Parts: sequence; structure tokens; C-alpha cells
Amino acid sequence: MDLGLAWYIILFILKWALILLVYFLLYGVVRAVRREAGLRLAAEAPPPVVAPGRLRVVRCGTDRHLQPDMVLPLQNQTTLGADPASDIVLGDRFISRRHARLRWDGVGWWVEDQSSRNGTFVNDRQLPPLREESVSFGARLRLGDMVFELLE
Repeated sequence: MDLGLAWYIILFILKWALILLVYFLLYGVVRAVRREAGLRLAAEAPPPVVAPGRLRVVRCGTDRHLQPDMVLPLQNQTTLGADPASDIVLGDRFISRRHARLRWDGVGWWVEDQSSRNGTFVNDRQLPPLREESVSFGARLRLGDMVFELLE
């Protein structure tokens, strides 16, 4: 075997070994960066946003479990209705099983009538079914014979 050919083969093998080593090191760096970024994201995750809102009972209708001036806490998304699976179960005879939904988007409250039989009213204005509308603090919500005031 010629000496030039031997050097050519050795250099060819070293070149590919160096290329593989560089790719292996890059793979290790990318894995370490991704792991570190994942740990930082998990550690810096903001706490869950708590909805700043409550409903004060103004008029309780025929619901025997509620009293005027009772305050009900709200979640980021709160369903109201006669269905026992609702977040706030209402016992008024004019309340539908799935009557309305309140949702906090991080800035303000939204209310949606869930195609209730007797409608949902905000400040005596009836909401169209299945369409969210903004509702501000201090607004009065009427569902059936029940009236609530949205508090901060």
C-alpha cells in the first residue's frame, strides 16, 4: 500500500470522526439548553389567575337556599342553573337547567345566556342566547325571578 494512500485513508477517517464529534457535542448542548429552558419555564410559571368577582344576591326568587345580601364567590368560569352539576345551583322555578355562564378573561367579566327558557338580563336588557357580552362590576343580572349584583 502506498504511503500517500494510507495518509488519505487516515485523514478521511479523522475528518468523519471530527464531524461526528461536532454533531454529538451540538446535540448535547441543544439537549442541555432545552432541559434548562423547561426548568426555568416551570419555575417561572405565573400563578393561576383568580377571578376577582362575586355575586351578591339582591332578590332570591323562590330559591330557599339563598338569602338577600348573600355573597357567592365566582370562579374563572362559573355556570349558573338548576342542574346539580352547575357551579352555582339555583333553585328558582324560572331557572333553566343550564341558564347562564359567567367567564373572567383576565380583564373583565363576560356573561352568556345558555338558551335559557326565561332569558338572562343585564341591567334589565335581555341578552341574546349563546352570545357572550361584557358585563361590568356593579351590573345587575336577572335570571328568572332572581337578581344578582356583580361585585369585585
